[in-house]
Amino acid sequence: MTASSYFVHNFSPFIFTVRGLKLDWMSTPVGSGVLVILFLLGLGMLWGWPRARQLSDKQLSHVYLLRPFFVALAVAITALFALHKAGIDWGLRWYSTMYLLAYTFTYLCCRHWIRKRSIMLTPMLLDSLIAYGMIGMIAGARIAYVFIYNWDSYSKNPADMFKVWEGGLSFHGGIVGVIAALIIFCRQNGIPFWHLSDRLALTVPVGIGLGRIGNFMNGELYGRVISDHVPWAIIFPGGGDLPRHPSQIYQSLGEGWLLFLTLALINRMKHREGTIGAAFIFFYGFYRFFMEYYREADEQLKYYFSNTMTMGQILCVLTMFAGIGVFLVTRDTLQTQTEAWQQRIDSFLAQRRKIEAE
Repeated sequence: MTASSYFVHNFSPFIFTVRGLKLDWMSTPVGSGVLVILFLLGLGMLWGWPRARQLSDKQLSHVYLLRPFFVALAVAITALFALHKAGIDWGLRWYSTMYLLAYTFTYLCCRHWIRKRSIMLTPMLLDSLIAYGMIGMIAGARIAYVFIYNWDSYSKNPADMFKVWEGGLSFHGGIVGVIAALIIFCRQNGIPFWHLSDRLALTVPVGIGLGRIGNFMNGELYGRVISDHVPWAIIFPGGGDLPRHPSQIYQSLGEGWLLFLTLALINRMKHREGTIGAAFIFFYGFYRFFMEYYREADEQLKYYFSNTMTMGQILCVLTMFAGIGVFLVTRDTLQTQTEAWQQRIDSFLAQRRKIEAE
């Protein structure tokens, strides 16, 4: 088949742009009034009503769950209105949205575990944890990309290091950043690191799977040029006029959904704290190592060891060794789903509620 026979990637990196939205109604008296009324009703229902009434634990749990979504919605509407009035044509990108969906999934999972009393967290601690995780992920991912993947360029223009909105994040660095943030969070709140890292590790593959879909929609991190006929190959404008593997989809399936299934199966077995985290680190490196054979190497790095391995594959090998190391270190930790494990959680939650009540 000729190159013209393949699908040409022409997706927009934006889900929507402010210019494309019909927001004029916000500027009308009726529209503004409706928004103000809805905002006041939300404040009254989620903050005023719980203080005026003695709610059950189940009702309070629903209130705590809805509060952050209400705040996020209010901020989003306010931002869109401000951008519209200022005439700024901002757009919501696919990749950013996938990150938000991933954090929402993690948040909802943690809320579920909090209700089941199977995690050493409270709603208040969870809000802090999400903030720690976001800061650690962005900082770690950016630092690794700058110093490992593209130092030659950034050394000439140091100010560009801080332009995160222009792209350039390393997932390996993001993992390290989240781990560092999690260690600090656990030490500050007296939570065993392996206990919390196991729970969070279960949710991360969903974020990876969604993130790779975002890469595909953006037309970035595309695959290598096909060497034979591949019916689903795609021509990415940024990669020339030759058909390539849609490696972003391969990675979404392997590093995302297959990894999620792997961890879910391991989680159903008897295991000690730290096992899920170790499995995540090892199998992420394992699955990505093979996916890298279809992904185009970074332009500034290319290949190593007689053109047989990419920098991503080298990091994957180190990641697998790190996973084995974590497994060996956590062989003597507390076994999950035991009476002693549950008693430790219950004791922590009782103490934490006293602190928060004060």
